[in-house]
Amino acid sequence: MKKCKVKSIKKNGTEITYNVTMKSSQHNYKIVNPCGLGVYTRNSHSAAYAFLAYQTAFLKVKYPIEYMCNLLTSEINNADKNLKLESYIRQAKKMGIICMPVNINKSGLSFKIEKGFHKKRQEDIEFLRRPMTSLNGVGSKAVEDIVSKQPFDSLEDFLSRVDNRLANSRVFKALVEHDCMSSWGMSQEKLLELHPIIKKKIDKDRKSKKKQEEKMNEFEGSLFGNEDFDFSASNINV
Repeated sequence: MKKCKVKSIKKNGTEITYNVTMKSSQHNYKIVNPCGLGVYTRNSHSAAYAFLAYQTAFLKVKYPIEYMCNLLTSEINNADKNLKLESYIRQAKKMGIICMPVNINKSGLSFKIEKGFHKKRQEDIEFLRRPMTSLNGVGSKAVEDIVSKQPFDSLEDFLSRVDNRLANSRVFKALVEHDCMSSWGMSQEKLLELHPIIKKKIDKDRKSKKKQEEKMNEFEGSLFGNEDFDFSASNINV
């Protein structure tokens, strides 16, 4: 079948639509005007979309940062490899909304609104903070664990408190490569270099502590024994 193209559009005036019924029930809506006249129209679903478009446009104009915050959050981990997300971030910048990068102590599971002092404007402003979940290779479970233990003041503090099964080496590398830990005063190369060294030390200390606890439990068991003693007056010879 050959493709058809519209060559011209001619206005034909206003036409009245009477009880038009579509095969799909999704298109058959009844519009009731103040006079009580019910009209079925094939364009009723378009009216619903138009009303929704009006509502979102209102929110975008009246509450721009809140609107963009929720819009960006809805696009996290989309199947399009964050193409829409990055497009919306560029749109937010055009609207004058600043989107700050991921921060290990401030970012969470979704985009959020923060307040801070803007040096150029010399005033406090609202801006968006990008979440850790927007980074490729960083899962929500790992982020939940990290957020529950924020803030972290150093690499050692981070590795000693997070669940290394969730925030594993792959997750750590993704966070470092996006400069999430710059507040610790170390370069990306240094963080990646020290990661296995400090992690090995922490794992060793944890194993050593566990062995000490096991030995202490064994010692207490041998000291007091496992028998139940009856210290009632009838069993004591004075």
